[in-house]
Amino acid sequence: MQRNRSIRSFRALCLQIADSSIIIWREVIGFGQFLRGLSHSAMHSLRHPSQIKWRTAFYYMDSCGADAMPIIGLLGLLIGVILAFQAIVQLSRFGVDSFVVNLVGTIISTELAPLVTAVVLAGRTGSSFASELGLMKSREELDAMTTLGFDVGRFELIPKVLALIFVMPGLTIISDVCGIVGGMIIVCSMLDTSIAEYLGKTFEVIQPIDLAQGLVKSVVFAGIVASVGCWKGLSAERDAQGVGKATTSSVVTSIFLIVVTDAAMTAIFSFIS
Repeated sequence: MQRNRSIRSFRALCLQIADSSIIIWREVIGFGQFLRGLSHSAMHSLRHPSQIKWRTAFYYMDSCGADAMPIIGLLGLLIGVILAFQAIVQLSRFGVDSFVVNLVGTIISTELAPLVTAVVLAGRTGSSFASELGLMKSREELDAMTTLGFDVGRFELIPKVLALIFVMPGLTIISDVCGIVGGMIIVCSMLDTSIAEYLGKTFEVIQPIDLAQGLVKSVVFAGIVASVGCWKGLSAERDAQGVGKATTSSVVTSIFLIVVTDAAMTAIFSFIS
């Protein structure tokens, strides 16, 4: 009896793994097909930039960028505070607390600022794109556009992608500045360091390649967040539950791809430098 139960459990586990593998493979194929269609729309927009709905793009720039500045700045400040405090506690044990400024400036500019900004926009903007397109699909607005001969990618997707690509580097810089300010507050209050000395060390430590690495990551993350959000919205089922599932799935998928891409890009930049 125990052996039969073990066999059934192992069989159920194998079936679950097989079903999950099939679902993941279908997701990969669907995302690849979406990217192919999006690339065609992007190439057409590059050849005919006057046909891009710039007013729509500016609207999304305002909603994705200006409205997200307070939360991005606050998170950047708090991350700088936490990172500096933990660095002081750990490095003081070995008598090298003078390197706290180096640690805070480098990690924030290369890793934490672009990563945190991308995660916040994945939950804020990517989900918004998915829900918006999902509702348009459920109301058959996208079908009506296709019937009238309009390119959904050029009229609905490209403005969203362009808006996020344009605003993400700016938000990353804001997160950089706020994180450095947060670290400055803790370092200057807990260590014998003046503001001028802290800023001088920060400008000395952060190299142009570090800023370039963070900005390049932010552009790539913006493409991931916008693409996944639009893809999940277009593939949503035509009901309220389908829109909710697509919104949730867009956030989870975006964060997963962001983390994987960040690891790969960090390895590449480490190899280059």
